Amino acid sequence: MRAAALVCKSYYSLLRYPVSVTRLVQRAAESGYTAVALADVNGMYGLVELTQTCRRHGLQAILGVEIRTPMEGVVLLAEDGTGYGNLCRITTARHLNRPFCLFTALRQDARGLIALGHDPALAQRLKAILGPDRVFIPGHDLAAMDITILDPDDVPTARLMNRIRVMGTGLNRDSDAPILTAMPPEPEFQRRFNTQALRNNMHLVERCTWNLLDEPCHLPRIPVPPGTTADRLLGQLCHRGLVQRYGRIRPEVLRRLEHELNAIRQSGFSDYFLVVREIIDFARSRNIPVDVRGSAAGSLVSYVLGLTRVCPIAHDLYFERFLNPGRTDCPDIDVDLCWRRDEVIQFCYDHWGDDHVAMICNINRYRRRGARRDAARVLGLDPSGPRRPAPHRPDDARLDALAKRLMGIPRHLGVHCGGLVITPEPVARLAPLERAAKGVVVTQYDKDAAEAAGLVKIDLLGNRSLSTVHETVCHLGLAAPDIEHLDPADKVTAQMLTRGDSFGVFQCESPGMRQLLRGLRVRHRKDLAVALSLIRPGPAAGGMKTAYIDRHVHHKPFTYLHPKLQEVFADTYGVMLYQEDVMKLAVEVAGYTVAEADRFRSEVSKRVSPARLQEQYQQFVYNKADHEGIDRETAEKIWDDILRFAAYSYCKAHATVYAHIAWQSAYLKAHWPQAFYCALFNNHHGMYPMRVYVWDAVRHGVCIRPCHVNHSGREWALEGPAIRAPLTLVKGLTGRSIERILTQRPFTDLADLRRRTGCGRKELATLIGMGACDGLGVCCSAMLAELACEPAAPGQGLLFDPVPEPSRRQRRYDEPAGRLAAELWATGIPFSMHPGRLLNAAYVPAGQLDRYRNRAVTVAGWIAAARRARTTDGRYMGFVTLEDATGLAEVTFFPDHLELYQRLCGMGGPVWVRGRVCEHLATLSVHATDAGRAG
Repeated sequence: MRAAALVCKSYYSLLRYPVSVTRLVQRAAESGYTAVALADVNGMYGLVELTQTCRRHGLQAILGVEIRTPMEGVVLLAEDGTGYGNLCRITTARHLNRPFCLFTALRQDARGLIALGHDPALAQRLKAILGPDRVFIPGHDLAAMDITILDPDDVPTARLMNRIRVMGTGLNRDSDAPILTAMPPEPEFQRRFNTQALRNNMHLVERCTWNLLDEPCHLPRIPVPPGTTADRLLGQLCHRGLVQRYGRIRPEVLRRLEHELNAIRQSGFSDYFLVVREIIDFARSRNIPVDVRGSAAGSLVSYVLGLTRVCPIAHDLYFERFLNPGRTDCPDIDVDLCWRRDEVIQFCYDHWGDDHVAMICNINRYRRRGARRDAARVLGLDPSGPRRPAPHRPDDARLDALAKRLMGIPRHLGVHCGGLVITPEPVARLAPLERAAKGVVVTQYDKDAAEAAGLVKIDLLGNRSLSTVHETVCHLGLAAPDIEHLDPADKVTAQMLTRGDSFGVFQCESPGMRQLLRGLRVRHRKDLAVALSLIRPGPAAGGMKTAYIDRHVHHKPFTYLHPKLQEVFADTYGVMLYQEDVMKLAVEVAGYTVAEADRFRSEVSKRVSPARLQEQYQQFVYNKADHEGIDRETAEKIWDDILRFAAYSYCKAHATVYAHIAWQSAYLKAHWPQAFYCALFNNHHGMYPMRVYVWDAVRHGVCIRPCHVNHSGREWALEGPAIRAPLTLVKGLTGRSIERILTQRPFTDLADLRRRTGCGRKELATLIGMGACDGLGVCCSAMLAELACEPAAPGQGLLFDPVPEPSRRQRRYDEPAGRLAAELWATGIPFSMHPGRLLNAAYVPAGQLDRYRNRAVTVAGWIAAARRARTTDGRYMGFVTLEDATGLAEVTFFPDHLELYQRLCGMGGPVWVRGRVCEHLATLSVHATDAGRAG
C-alpha cells in the first residue's frame, strides 16, 4: 500500500516556501504517493486548489493547517466536515483574536481534528484534549516530514522570500528561517520510517476522506412567515410582480415564469433570490441607484422581483444561460451600485450580522513591478529605481534574476472590489478569515475558491454611470424624462452616437467603440447591445464585426453555412453575437439539451484541458451534428466559427443591461447636455482626463465657469446656463480652508478673504493665479503683490499705500498664457482657453481631418489616451488619442513604428505626429510615420 505525502507546505505559507500547489501535487503523483496533505503556516488559502488538483491527478487531498505562534507550532488535519469547520474557526481565531491561545481554541471544540506535534511534551498536552488516537509525533509514531521544496533551484527562492518577510521587522535575516526539505520518491519515503509509523500514515489516509468540493451551497436563509416556505414566498412575490410589470398577462409569459420558478425550486436557490431582493430593496429605499448585471438579467424572476429593469421577454433573453436544471453551482447575481456602495455593504453586515458576512479576498501575487521592488530592497538598491531593466548593468541583471523567481508567488491578501459572502451559520465555520492590509476582515479564499467551497458570493460592484444618470435626472427636476421609458429609437440620440459623439456615454467612449458606432450607424438602443458584443476581441479577430456591418448597414449578400442556422441567426445576419447564440446553435442546430448546451458553451468559452475540448469537438462534429443531418465538412466549419467567437463572447443579458444604461446616458447627453455634463463631472469615471470632458462640454455649447471663492462649492454645480467648477479641484487647498471659504463668504476684497478664512499664502497665491479671486482686486498681479505684504490690522489707518508695484513674474498672471499655466498647475483643466491655441507649429486641427482624406498631414496636441494591442502575428501596434482645441484625433502606430509610439508616450506636454489620414468604418485616423515634441 502506498503512503501519503505528509505534510506539504506551499507558497501559500506566505513568504516562507516557494512551491505551488500544482507542482506539489504533480510531483506527488509522479513519485507514487496516494494522497497529499497540505498544512500551510496559519493559512488555508490553498486547500480548494489542493482538492481540485488532487482530483485531476487521482490523488486524495488531506486538508490541514499549521497553527504557528511564537510559543508553539502544531499541524491540524481535518478528518471530516466537523474537523474542517474547526480548522476554519481556529485559523480565524489565530488571525483575529488577541491574545490567541491554541489550547483554549482546541478546548472549545476539537472534534474531527488530528494533531501533529514534534515536541513530546506538547503532544501530551494535545492528547489530553483530543485523545490519544488523534495526536501523532512525526517521525516517531507517524510517517511524516515537512515537505517544503521539490528541487535544488527552490532553495534560493525560499531564502529570498524569507529575507523579504523579515525585512522591516527588526529580526535577523536568518531568524525564523524555514527548514527546507525536498519530497522524496514514495518508496524512499517508506524506507525512512518504521512499520508502525507507516501503518499510521496509511490509516490516517483512510480516516481523512472528507472532500471539500462535495459540500452543497451554503445558502443564507430568509425568515419567512409561519406556515410558508421560501419557495412559496418567492412564488407569491413573483406573481404579484408579474401583474405590476405586465398588467394583462399572456399565457406564454406565465408559462415562462412557472418554468423559471420550478428550476429555482429544484436547484434550492429560492433563498438566494430573496436575499438579493432584500439588498436591492434596501438600496432603492435609500434612493441609491442600483441595477443587476450579467446573465441574471435574462431571468423573468429577476425582472418581476424588481432586481433588474430589463424585460427578458422583450429582449429575447435566455433564462438557461443563467440557470438550468443541469447546473449544480450557485448562479451569480451581480449587483451594480452607484458610489454609495459602502452603505449597502454595511446594510448586509447590520442585517445578517457581522459573523454571517465577510468580504472576499484577492490573493495579491508578485507581478513584474512588485517583484523588482522587493528584490531591490533585498539587494539594498533603491526600490523606486528605473522601471525598465537594463541587463547590461550588473545590479539590474541581479535584480531581474531575483525578481523572476518571485513572479506569480502570493505576497499578501487584498480586498475584492465588491464580492462578499452571506452565510446561514457563522462564516468562520465555513471558511477561514483574516484581516487584510486595509483592516477589513476577508475570507482566505478568493472568489473562485469561495464558490468552489460552497459559499454564496454576491458581488456589489461600483458603477458611477448609475450615479451620473441619477444625478442628471435630479438636476432636471420636473423637466426630467421618464428615465425608465425612453424612446429606444430616439433620432437625436441615435444621430449623436452615429457621429461617434459618445464621450461620457457608458461603455461607449473608447476610440474603438466610437469607430464602431460610426460604422454601425446606430438607429436603436438594441444597436448598442450589438456594439458591446462586436467590440470584443473574438468577433473582431474572427471577421464577425466586419461581416455584421457589411450585412446590416451595406446589405451585402451572404449565405448560411447550413439552412438550420437561418432559424437561429436570421436577426443577426448569420453572425454569432452573444454567448447565448452558442447555446441556441447547440440546441436548435445540433440537438443538445439546454443543460448540455450551457456546459458546451462554458467549455468552448473557457480554458479547459485539450482533452476536454477534444471531447466536445468529437461530440459536436461526429455525434450531435451528424445525427441532425449536418455533413462533416459543414460541422467542422461551424465548430471553427464557434471556437473563434466563444473565447471572447459576451453575455446577451449583460449586453442588454449595459445598453440600457448607455442609452439613458446618451439620451440625457443629447437632450440636456448641461445637466448631463455637470453630473458626469461629479462622477468622473471615464477613460480620459477630466480636461477632455470639460472641453467636450465646451464644444457642445456648455459654458464652463472656473473655480471662484465667492461662487464655487464642493462639487460641480449648475449656475444659470453654465456649470461652475468646485473648489475641491484646487491642488493644495485644504479641506479646512474650503470649509472656511464656504461658511465665511461672500468676500469684498483680498484682505477680507485673507482675514476671515486664515488661508495660507501658498493657498491664496494659487487661487489668485488661476483666477479664483477675480473681482477681489484690480488684477492678479496687484493681488499677488498685496499678498506679499503683511495684512493690515482691522481698522488700522495707513499714511501711504504699503503695496509695492507687482513684479515682472507676478504680471505674467495677467496674461492669457500665465493664467492658463496657473489653471493647469492647480486643477489640470484649462478653463480660460485651450492650450492648443498657443502651439506654434503649423498643424491640421483634429476637427478638420475630414478635409484631408488620403493625404499626409501633421496633427498636434496633448495625449488623452494611449494603448497597445497585439496583432495576429504576435507583434504590437500602438494607438494614441490626441486632443487639440477642436477635438480629438486618433493616431495609429503600426508594428514597424512601435518605437515611435513608445517614445511619444514618454514625452510630456504637447506632441506632434505626421502621417496619412485613412478611413475605416466611417472613422478617420492618422497612420503615423514620424512624431516629436511640439513647441
